Amino acid sequence: MRSTRTRHRPAYLAAVMATVAVLAGIMLAGCSAGAGPAGSPGAGATPESSTSPDTETAAIVACYRAHGDPSFPDPVYDPTDGRWHFAESPGMAPLSTQQACQHLFPQATPSPPVPQAQFRQLVKYAECMRQHGVPNWPDPDPDGSFGLPSALAQSKTQADGQASEICQRYLPNGHGPDVHVVA
Repeated sequence: MRSTRTRHRPAYLAAVMATVAVLAGIMLAGCSAGAGPAGSPGAGATPESSTSPDTETAAIVACYRAHGDPSFPDPVYDPTDGRWHFAESPGMAPLSTQQACQHLFPQATPSPPVPQAQFRQLVKYAECMRQHGVPNWPDPDPDGSFGLPSALAQSKTQADGQASEICQRYLPNGHGPDVHVVA
């Protein structure tokens, strides 16, 4: 069932998942004990093993499997950055699973507000998404992210993908929107 969901996901949802997976990996790497700037290994630390995931990532995968998402995939090792990453975004798991395992994720500090010009572009993106078939797309948060209801985050309609392609021009640097799932 999971593979079907993955194969038919619209472009914006794939970008959402990739963004969340990268952010989760950065949070785990950057907040681990002994980490230096930007998650680089600290003094005396050794690079992660390519044969087994780090303790934090393995604990999150085990928790997801034990709390409602038994087919949550194994993490994957990326030799280009020497870190383990989630094969699927933890934000796509059932909300009850996310809540049960939330304590395993490092606490992130709130992001500062985005510059006003960038915020106006993100508001235009939200308006564009609503005008092109995604009527429930929210306005951006002050930090520039979009808090998507779980039903919208898991949406798989053709209109979602088309709207995302049409509205992409309003996103800074042409990257997918920064999203998070809200209850």
